[in-house]
Amino acid sequence: MPAAVPVWSERQIELSQLFPKQNEDVHSTVLDGDSVLLNLRTGRYYTLNAVGSVVWEQCTGACSLASILASISERFDVTSQQAQSDLVDLVVQLRQEGLLHTERR
Repeated sequence: MPAAVPVWSERQIELSQLFPKQNEDVHSTVLDGDSVLLNLRTGRYYTLNAVGSVVWEQCTGACSLASILASISERFDVTSQQAQSDLVDLVVQLRQEGLLHTERR
């Protein structure tokens, strides 16, 4: 059964239908396993830990949230439920900050 979570609205959206992509106005670099993001439009910096960095590097528009979730579950010692909750929370925050957008396919 595909994972479905409430995202951005009341309705349920399957993670396999959402494809996140970094905004072009955001530049990033990796320092000691953490990603540092700079939103050129706002001048604000953001730091992502190792897990957030794995998510960020896969936000190319080619990977669905379901495939990113699978990658996190394989690489880190975390329950699938916790990984899913953290992934959705991070993507929502990154969207709200204007760092990425998602496409539903």
